[in-house]
Amino acid sequence: MKPLIYIVEDDEGVREVYEGAFESSFETVMFDNGTSFLTEFNNKRPSIVILDIMLPDMDGYTILSKIREIDERIPVIIVSAKSDEISFVKGLNRGADDYMAKPFSVLELIARVKTNLRRSNLFVSKVDGFSIDNNVYKIYYNDVDLGLTLKEFNLLKLLLSRAGVTVERETLFREVWGESYIGETRTIDMHIASLREKIKAANGKGSIVTVRSIGYRFEIK
Repeated sequence: MKPLIYIVEDDEGVREVYEGAFESSFETVMFDNGTSFLTEFNNKRPSIVILDIMLPDMDGYTILSKIREIDERIPVIIVSAKSDEISFVKGLNRGADDYMAKPFSVLELIARVKTNLRRSNLFVSKVDGFSIDNNVYKIYYNDVDLGLTLKEFNLLKLLLSRAGVTVERETLFREVWGESYIGETRTIDMHIASLREKIKAANGKGSIVTVRSIGYRFEIK
């Protein structure tokens, strides 16, 4: 499963450079304006964003601010013809993780993309066929999206990270719902039942075992 890059760039020639640079190791989606990018960004999060500053409908700084209102974690690299120090500082102050001036070295850009992905711990971790994408809060089984809610994601991620070990209910509540959570005691049971159904629907191996009066354990088969 390749990391997904959203690229916001209105210059067709530069988009072609990006496409050639990333086609072997990344999945790329191109946007030539901020409006279409933000619409898609709200529907599906990428692993990283490459953003131009000078765009036809809104400037990149505005787009960057809107990204950070929605998600503070996704790395954003500004690649712009505006190479002066003021533009550089302005981009970083708005929440950019990196800034490159055009024209740029393709090899350097690829290196910076990989560095930012590593820094944010966004590479997918894998557990016996299950792939955990910490950036978009999704878990896949053999590339099939399980379609989890955020609570289900955090719950299954915790169980997978401790596969073979029984995790107490108190620990699950604390780690997934938080220390101050007060709610229905069957909340975990209902989420576990949903996870079992979604794993089964994806033909996933392994099972979530109920350890009566204690908690749950994920057993890999």
